[in-house]
Amino acid sequence: MAPVIDLHIHTSHSDGLKSPAEVLSMVRRSKLVAFSICDHDSYEAYLEIRKLLKKNDPELVPGVELSAGSDGEDIHILGYCFDPDSDILGEAVERFREGRNRRGEIMLKRLKMLGIDITMDLVREIAGGSAIGRPHVADALVRVKAVEKFEDAFSHYIGLRGPAYVPKENLTPGEAIELIHRANGLAVLAHPGIAAADKYINEFIGYGMDGIEVYHPRHTQAQREHYMEIAKERHLLSTGGSDYHGREGRYGMIGSQPVPVRLLTELKEKSNLENRGSS
Repeated sequence: MAPVIDLHIHTSHSDGLKSPAEVLSMVRRSKLVAFSICDHDSYEAYLEIRKLLKKNDPELVPGVELSAGSDGEDIHILGYCFDPDSDILGEAVERFREGRNRRGEIMLKRLKMLGIDITMDLVREIAGGSAIGRPHVADALVRVKAVEKFEDAFSHYIGLRGPAYVPKENLTPGEAIELIHRANGLAVLAHPGIAAADKYINEFIGYGMDGIEVYHPRHTQAQREHYMEIAKERHLLSTGGSDYHGREGRYGMIGSQPVPVRLLTELKEKSNLENRGSS
């Protein structure tokens, strides 16, 4: 089998179940050539794994998944090859963390008004030190037996039109792309096929978007070919990955997508070219 890469993996620092160390163990067993942790609005897992890497481990590519959009839109912009020690991005993700924690507190207040009393301490315990997100609240709802299954928490309470839903404090797509570029990174539209984001591609190109996530477990073969063709026509990079979360039935297993190594080569070539041009 040809060597592959996985440029979209989540850990417990956002809404994944596995710790960075556990994800690294899985990556080692998967025989990947390279991988990227793209937690939501956080790259703390990247910094942790960077310290754990050994000589013959797969290459670790800096990655993040920034939330963007408004009015119920669920648009995500992936950032790659940025400077992980950049104060620009570091300060931004810290603001996101604070915003997510405030959002969690408001959701718990709304749930309490509905007769479901969940303490912030329990949610923090579930989050394990990461910024609080809806999956952590969903796990807490299961823990206190307010719902039977993880998915029920979203359909009954914290989904988009649920009685305890609270919108995220998002960047606009243009702001997300600009932030990634200011940190010397490349901006890629995440899983457009499941975000119904085709209508935004031209707009995002105008903001300087660098690529499209072509390979994704929820993209059909026809969608994959469609986005590959768009990338080719518009001179955009193509990326992809499993979008692994460790939750049953949610996206793919690490290394499950046939993402060719050449796409990382192209990503790094453009990153080097852009950085040389800005120096």
